[in-house]
Amino acid sequence: MARNRFVRKLNELRRGVIDMGAITLQSVKDVLTALETSDTALAERVIANDDKIDNFDRKIESQCVRLLALEQPMAKDLRIIATSFKMITDLERIGDWSVDIAEEVINMGKPIRIPVSASKFNELVADVKAMVADSIEAYTQGNVQQARSFEARDDRIDSLYKQIVDDMVNSLAQGKCSTETVADVTSLLYVIRYLERIADHAVAIGNRICYMEEGERRYLK
Repeated sequence: MARNRFVRKLNELRRGVIDMGAITLQSVKDVLTALETSDTALAERVIANDDKIDNFDRKIESQCVRLLALEQPMAKDLRIIATSFKMITDLERIGDWSVDIAEEVINMGKPIRIPVSASKFNELVADVKAMVADSIEAYTQGNVQQARSFEARDDRIDSLYKQIVDDMVNSLAQGKCSTETVADVTSLLYVIRYLERIADHAVAIGNRICYMEEGERRYLK
C-alpha cells in the first residue's frame, strides 16, 4: 500500500514536469512566431505566461522536497526525483530566455530585418525549437539515445551562433548595414545569444535524463 502511494506521487511529479515542459515549449514556439511576424501582442502573452512556468517551478520543487524528506527513495526513484528537481530549473530558465526574446520583439516593434546570415538565422531558430521539443519528449519517454544526441546537435547550434555573430559584426564594422538596420542587428545579436542559451539548457536536460535512466553522470553545461 505504501509503495503504491509512493508510485502514485512519483507519477504525479513526472506529469507535473511534463506539463511544465509543454507550457515552456509553447512559450518558445510563440516567441519565435512573434519574432518572425513582429507580433507584439503575442510577445506580451509570452511574458504573461512566464508566471505559469514560475508557479509550476515552485509547486514541483515542493513536491520533490516532500518526496525526498518523507519517502526516503532509493535507486532509480531517487534519480527521478533528483532529475525532476534539476530539470525544472532548466525549464524555468528557458522560459526566462523566451521572455527576454519577447522583450526584444516589443522593443523593435516592427518587422525585423536580417541584413546578413538570414538562412543561418532561420536554421538556428528551427534547431533550437526542435531541441527544446525533443528534450521534453526524451524526458517523457526516458529516451537515453535521443538525450545523448543533444550535445552533437548543440555543437551545430554553437557553430551557427558563431557564424552569425561574426557575419553581423563584420557587416557593422565594414559599414555594410544601413542606419535603419543597425538597431535590428543589435537586437538580433541579443536574440541569438538567448537562443544559444536555450539550447544549452536543452542539453542539460538531456544529460539529466541519462542520469535518471542509467545513473550515468555526464558533464552538464
